[in-house]
Amino acid sequence: MKKKMMTVLASLLIVTTVSACGMNNGNDGASEGGKVDPNVVVDPFGKYEQPVEVSIGRAIDPNYQFEDGQTAEDNIYTRWLSDTYNINVTHAWEASTEDYKQKVSLAIASNDLPDAMSVNETQLKQMIKSGQLADLSEVYEQFGGERLKAIYDSNPGLLDNVTYDGKLYAFPETTLPSAPLTWIRKDWLDQLGLEPPKTLEDLEKIAQAFIDNKMGGENTIGIVGTGQGGELHSTFLNSGDHFFNFSPLFFAHNAYPGIWVEGEDGKAVYGSTLPETKEAVAMMREWYQKGILDKEMALRKSPQEVVVSGQAGIFFGPWWSPYSIQDSIKNDPEANWRPYVAPVDDSGVYNSNQATGSTYIVVSKNYEHPEAIVKMLNIHVSEKDPSYEEVVADKQMTSQEIPLFIIAGHGDQLEYAVRSTQKHLKGEMALEDIDKLSYGFAYELALHAPSVKKEPFDNYDIQHWDKNGDEAFFTHVYAHLNGGSAFIEADINYVRSKVTSQTKTMESRWTNLKKLEDEMFLKMIMGSISMDEFDTFVEKWYDQGGEKITEEVNEIN
Repeated sequence: MKKKMMTVLASLLIVTTVSACGMNNGNDGASEGGKVDPNVVVDPFGKYEQPVEVSIGRAIDPNYQFEDGQTAEDNIYTRWLSDTYNINVTHAWEASTEDYKQKVSLAIASNDLPDAMSVNETQLKQMIKSGQLADLSEVYEQFGGERLKAIYDSNPGLLDNVTYDGKLYAFPETTLPSAPLTWIRKDWLDQLGLEPPKTLEDLEKIAQAFIDNKMGGENTIGIVGTGQGGELHSTFLNSGDHFFNFSPLFFAHNAYPGIWVEGEDGKAVYGSTLPETKEAVAMMREWYQKGILDKEMALRKSPQEVVVSGQAGIFFGPWWSPYSIQDSIKNDPEANWRPYVAPVDDSGVYNSNQATGSTYIVVSKNYEHPEAIVKMLNIHVSEKDPSYEEVVADKQMTSQEIPLFIIAGHGDQLEYAVRSTQKHLKGEMALEDIDKLSYGFAYELALHAPSVKKEPFDNYDIQHWDKNGDEAFFTHVYAHLNGGSAFIEADINYVRSKVTSQTKTMESRWTNLKKLEDEMFLKMIMGSISMDEFDTFVEKWYDQGGEKITEEVNEIN
């Protein structure tokens, strides 16, 4: 269910359509050698007068089934791109999805780069330091289409993160906004006359009250979380994973395990090794002993099951959590799951790690037509045109057909979807006034919302919904108005990891280091070893590769 839900949500970010704008054979604005003439007014979608070759490195999914003998290099999309824009894409090399990272690293090390390719953050920084990349500042400014620029403008700081000394070196993917909220059975709160939580102390008291009053039966669970193979918290490698783990308990201690933060000396340090993390683990140990935390944490095959069955009334998850707990409402129509921006830290601030993307499109400094890459991205994120419809018909293009595929969505898409739906329900915004072109899913939400949301429209308690009014769309509207509204109103202090991908030593050491961390943290929380072992963990972590990894992290920052 979680994988399916994330696929649905990721699709909201992906814009894989093509623009009708500028379909002509006019001047493309690029002179010999790819130099930009600032005096020429260019068409970001103009067709090249002569064919332009783009040689790329390409990741291939060996399990993907192409139709009619097509390939990643030769398919209906690449042919359409060639016919419509005179952009011919070839593959300098291909690698399976699993081997792609290594292939990119070899290309960097040998300084034998394709014209363009997708890389991770560590590789990006290596290429910048080695002087291998084109400065894309001018071509983006002159050739960047209106929609492409609008997407990046609506994701503040995204391009700043790939700009060094005033030079733009990459086009990053965008990410779905995320932070963990505390989801609680409000019907249980109401029955006990309890107020929603703000602090850790509030949360502990509520969980204890649920247990003492057996709100979920004889074996009521206070706070449910990590299951078998799950994480205690999000990490720099899965920064958006805020579902059914205990990240907020760490964040409320100003602890950021699993990511790289700035230490007292200004250098990057691994958050799991810091005193604040030790304090959070110690508190979780106390809560576990009291029964506040699920006694079977890390043992359950699916923590989600005890939520659906009605045994638990508190868990942590992102705004889209209703996609994964909809069976709870089906089983108990009175299950009133509401999200809360809690717990805050001692100063009243709500903290979270920042969800970050991991893919960057880069261009070799030796490529003569860097503007072609910008044009390809313009095409990728803009609306469809008649020729596209004729060629592609109803086939949904994926990363396997589209060269230099990237997830790209407006940073304010969630807020726009929530606000426009709220206004439409109240009669303050007509459907035709919703920006369907840029926010297509917002239109769909508003269209279906009146069938499932009852008055009062600004009260999202479960009794004010008609789940059967539009069963297929209920969860979409419920998740956006219930979870989404709480999230966009939240004042969140985001902490971004200093790195978001693995360094060289991590490739051989990280699995064992992560296993060491997970096992020792769980043992400390569950009481099988003392909290004194935290210092032992830190020593082992540095001795077994952490020291070298920390050096590498600081070298690329």
